Amino acid sequence: MKNFKATFQELKSFLLLWSTQSLSTLGSSMTNFALVIWSYQDKGSALTTALLSVCSYAPYVLMSIFAGAFSDRWNKKVIMLASDTFAAGCTVAVLVLLQTGNLEIWHLYVLNALNGLMNTFQQPAADVTVSLLTPKKHYQKVSGMRTFSSSLTSILTPVIATGLLAFTNIQTVIAVDLTTFGLAFGTLMFGIKVPDMKPAEEGKEKVLQAAKSGLRYLKHNRGILDLILFLAAINLTASMYNAALPAMLLS
Repeated sequence: MKNFKATFQELKSFLLLWSTQSLSTLGSSMTNFALVIWSYQDKGSALTTALLSVCSYAPYVLMSIFAGAFSDRWNKKVIMLASDTFAAGCTVAVLVLLQTGNLEIWHLYVLNALNGLMNTFQQPAADVTVSLLTPKKHYQKVSGMRTFSSSLTSILTPVIATGLLAFTNIQTVIAVDLTTFGLAFGTLMFGIKVPDMKPAEEGKEKVLQAAKSGLRYLKHNRGILDLILFLAAINLTASMYNAALPAMLLS
């Protein structure tokens, strides 16, 4: 019991961040799932639904190496708060367009691309924040908990989203998304203090130079590069499957 209490105290900040951010991720995933269903019902095209994912991930592929360099220079907490706020703003825009009957598929493409761009900056900032809040001896526990929450989100997203769509409407799904955002935002803003670890030589290395340094590191550490390429190939295959599955089921 003493060990449990000590571990809880050491991981208190991480547990607050992890639980609220996981709920927010679940809410966002439910909205995305509901919008995939809406887009297929509106257009009846697998290409239409697949392009939603393309617009979300294209900015990440194109900008991630630069986003990491930017994140090293900026306050991690501010990046996460700004990214979450921007994503919530996009969700509100979708809700307004739905309520006024003006939502078009191209609106979703633009908003998904903007969300994807912000997630490009948020993801490395969130990863660093977790490492700053977690003692090294608990890294394995934290990694397992993050993997668990990610898998649980993947399972619960279609279950809860389709349940809400069946008994209510897409506006209810979006309302749940905004509620979880508010909880995560308030907890991060007022309940979690993120240590600020700025490098002593900050500002001397340009962003482009930092990106080149990252590429050189991968070049000289082929094991990491090969692992990245291997995972990319797996994700490519899984993405083709995920692009076809919603249309197949909904048809």
